[in-house]
Amino acid sequence: MANFSIDGFTSKLKDGGALASLFRCTLENVKGAAKPVKAEDTWAFLCKGVSFPASTIEAATVTYMGRALNIPSNRAAAQITTSVYNDEDMAIRNHLENWMEKINSHKGNIRDGDMKKITGNNSYTATMHIEQLKKDGSGSSKKYTFVDVWPSSTGEIALSWDTNEIQTYDITWEFNYWKTDTGVAG
Repeated sequence: MANFSIDGFTSKLKDGGALASLFRCTLENVKGAAKPVKAEDTWAFLCKGVSFPASTIEAATVTYMGRALNIPSNRAAAQITTSVYNDEDMAIRNHLENWMEKINSHKGNIRDGDMKKITGNNSYTATMHIEQLKKDGSGSSKKYTFVDVWPSSTGEIALSWDTNEIQTYDITWEFNYWKTDTGVAG
């Protein structure tokens, strides 16, 4: 028999549930311009949206006497998409365009000499952190760290005389793997 008790439901929703609006997304060791101080410092404030990662293990199909069996295969490649408010000086967008230009230039189709490696010195990657913040301001309840992130796409910005809204655009990030503060790694 189903339990339709509101008290039963609310007792299971610890601390009232996590709010989607309470998050912080930060970048460290960003690449591109020589010293992207302003872009890195303002990122946590202007990144208006991001998603926790999906975790997908693909299935490999093996057949035996005409019967298909699914067995676990490799992890599926994933991406992160962030949505960003565009400040009037466009510091973050300018920095991302510079970073992407150094990874692969528009005109020459070449990589900058300072972007030769995936990690360490002369790398083209950074680290991204996404935290679920607690409502009481006491810190985070979950933190994901994305290792070796780099921007693969900077979205368009629509311009129109019909709106007075602050511009936003999306950035698609590639990464090698993620880990959490609870020890689970993806």
